[in-house]
Amino acid sequence: MIILTQGPHGESYGHLAIDLTAGKGAAIHAPISGEVSALYTDEYGNPTLVIENDIWQVTLLHGDYLPSPGDQVSIGQVIGYESNHGYTVDWSGRSCRSRDCGYHTHLNIFDKGSGGNANPLEVLNP
Repeated sequence: MIILTQGPHGESYGHLAIDLTAGKGAAIHAPISGEVSALYTDEYGNPTLVIENDIWQVTLLHGDYLPSPGDQVSIGQVIGYESNHGYTVDWSGRSCRSRDCGYHTHLNIFDKGSGGNANPLEVLNP
């Protein structure tokens, strides 16, 4: 079961993302079919996977990701496993670095047609 742990947030830093959890080590499935255009660790230590197609650019953070840039993925394909890498916090807002907490996937969806971030809840659950 997947649980929404935080609704749309992050507009102040250029995202409109949601946070989802299915628990430590749960499979992360590709939300779209497309090409992996990037896999890197950002300045906060967040593993970041970017998948793109003609319509969407999807950015996912915090997981242990399997594909490499240039790989094609299909919607529903396992692309990694849920973790708490990077900037994750517990329910009290305390850092989960080196602790067993904060396992989730941060999901941002950019709409290439409109040139702006889409609300993932509207895209994934129309």
